Amino acid sequence: MIKESAHDFRLKVPLRWPPLFGSRKDHWISIADLLHVLEFIVIIILAVFVVRLSLTVKSLQQPQPVITTDTTPTTLADSVFYTNPLDAMVLRNHIDLEGEAGDHLIISLTVNDDLTAVTIPEKGKFTFRNIKLEYGKNILVIRALDPAGKTVVLERLETQFGSPRLDYLARDFTRGSRSKPKLALTFDGGAGNHATGPILDHLLEKNISCTMFLTGRFIQRYPDLVERMIQDGHQVANHTWSHPHLTTFYENRKHTTHPGISRQDLQKELNKTASRYYNQTGHKMSPFWRAPFGEHNLEIRRWAAEIGYTQVGWTLGHGESLDTMDWVADTTVSYYRTAEEIMQNILEFENKDPNGLNGGIILMHLDTQRNGDHAYEILPALIDTLRHKGYEFTTISKMFNR
Repeated sequence: MIKESAHDFRLKVPLRWPPLFGSRKDHWISIADLLHVLEFIVIIILAVFVVRLSLTVKSLQQPQPVITTDTTPTTLADSVFYTNPLDAMVLRNHIDLEGEAGDHLIISLTVNDDLTAVTIPEKGKFTFRNIKLEYGKNILVIRALDPAGKTVVLERLETQFGSPRLDYLARDFTRGSRSKPKLALTFDGGAGNHATGPILDHLLEKNISCTMFLTGRFIQRYPDLVERMIQDGHQVANHTWSHPHLTTFYENRKHTTHPGISRQDLQKELNKTASRYYNQTGHKMSPFWRAPFGEHNLEIRRWAAEIGYTQVGWTLGHGESLDTMDWVADTTVSYYRTAEEIMQNILEFENKDPNGLNGGIILMHLDTQRNGDHAYEILPALIDTLRHKGYEFTTISKMFNR
């Protein structure tokens, strides 16, 4: 044993007490005393660990659900875009929840504090299928209720589901899935209606539902025709109010945003048309639009996407186009096509494209200035021919599952 002499040779550690314990001055503590303090701290830590371990064991005695996510495999062939794999997003999100619990319990599921589903386990297992997640934060809580009325939280999940990316909605939809034999007949309605009646007659006779892109002026001028479109099962989409030029393409062959068009101008054109349609029919307009004259660029499509609209064009490929050019009435110009030529061009497109007309979007018009040889006269034969080849006609919403 080492005795303390006039000069203490024991190791000492300087400690500075906080002001809470008195004046600020240095105190000294021996190594032995320090070890006693450390021993006390270790005992406290071990006690906390034991308590937490006992709580964990107790919780493990309760049935814990096994969470699985159910997703549908998607291939690039089923995508509407083929250029940039980053241009993609989740549009719909559903999950399945599975767990184990006693058959005497009642299991409930809440999503964001809303009671979503209730079930009773069978043979010790329970399942919640196809639970839809909303945009933003989703908090899912699974609870068990016993016969005595006691409720226990089995699981709490939190997930974030992002809203649609603007650039995704601002893409130009020109074709659906190339792996499915479906195609869309679409019609633009600007100012006139000289072909609308016969077109609707042919479509009704063949039991075809199409997408009609209408201007606000068309809706205002021809309410009876618009009402008939709805009654016949057609989808109505936006074609702006006044059918303006949105780019300088007609001046310099460049799709530069026209200096007379602003974000406010375009959004007003689209909103005014949608409001007129709703006030007149009581129906909401589909969230698709088609730029007049096919004039648009990324900036313009973004402006439309900001208020929920996606641009829909028509299908191009292999030097061919599914724009029928049926509005051209001057027989002397090089781009005039007879009704028979229009039908042949569509069929030739099928022959040249390795995917045929799968996902094709055909553009026609509800007006004509032709004195004869009307393009709509080929509709019955065209529909019969393509149906015989195995194609199914659909609307834009169904084609893109939106």
